[in-house]
Amino acid sequence: MYDLVYLVDGIVKVSDSTMQLTEFKEFKRYDRSEKNVFFDKSMMYIFYVYKVFGIDKENISPLYNLPESQRKIITCKSYTKPYTLDDFEQNKWVQQCVDAYLHYSRTQSERLLDAFKEDLNKFISYVETIPLTIKKTVQVEIQIPDGNNGMKPDYIDTEIEIPNLEIRLKALKDAQAYKEMYTKWEQQVLKDKKSKQTQSKLFEDVEKIAPIDVGEISLSSE
Repeated sequence: MYDLVYLVDGIVKVSDSTMQLTEFKEFKRYDRSEKNVFFDKSMMYIFYVYKVFGIDKENISPLYNLPESQRKIITCKSYTKPYTLDDFEQNKWVQQCVDAYLHYSRTQSERLLDAFKEDLNKFISYVETIPLTIKKTVQVEIQIPDGNNGMKPDYIDTEIEIPNLEIRLKALKDAQAYKEMYTKWEQQVLKDKKSKQTQSKLFEDVEKIAPIDVGEISLSSE
């Protein structure tokens, strides 16, 4: 079930099969908000935060490229007002629906890929904080009077900036390797989904299943 929730003319809808699931059915039954507005907003929350995989890019969250933490913040800011992130995160009915949605709509590879996306974005954020230069304390020689009308050397601590290229370049190289790994994994997940959907449509289309003539089946005699 890959279309538990979906878009129609920009409006998030819930499929009939979804409403047969206990978690969704009970949530709507016990929702006490006027005209089930909280239930509807919760379905929007699920769509924009969690529907990030699919062949049809027009029917998945426009936030699919962002890590989950950012998807949550933007969703609540742009789509689910007046309800906040806490309203969804601390509501047991919503969380049960989220768990059910992830269980029925995602493959194991997709769950791992989304977790990997979170790690990748955290690593990229870390790389962005690595400075091009760093400060280092060194001793600088100076000349001071020696008390005999002459001069003698002395040393003072001085803070200077030096290039930090080696550490930064290594981090950038690692980030690129992570990104390439993520892209390959993402392409494989998409390929697997296309293959599964093609097979599913083939078996679901009764017109493509030719009738079997029993007379054409040869039975071996024992």
